Parts: sequence; structure tokens; C-alpha cells
Amino acid sequence: MSDFAIKNRTAAIEASSYEEHPELVQQNAEWTDLSPVEVKLCGISLGLGLVLLAVFLYAFRS
Repeated sequence: MSDFAIKNRTAAIEASSYEEHPELVQQNAEWTDLSPVEVKLCGISLGLGLVLLAVFLYAFRS
């Protein structure tokens, strides 16, 4: 069996299994954006992590 035939068969199987589960379609449709508080918390935690990484790298390389 050629690679092309295998890929087509795999894609057909994935498409049919996706169509058989309408709850997957509903889950994808229920996407909501982050609230401003969540965005702020993510930014703070990312910033704090990067600052601490820089501090630890500086402290342990010296």
C-alpha cells in the first residue's frame, strides 16, 4: 500500500470519527477568550518566572 493511500485512509478514519462525536464539535464551538484578570495573572506569572530565571542564572554562574 502506498504512503498516499495510507494517508488518505487515515484522514478518512479521523474525519468519520470526528463526525460521529458531535460533543467534540460543541466543545470547539464553546471557546471563550480569557478575562482581563486571567490575562493579568498569566502576564505576572510569566514575568516573575523570567525575572527569577535571570536572577538564578546570574547568581549561580558567578
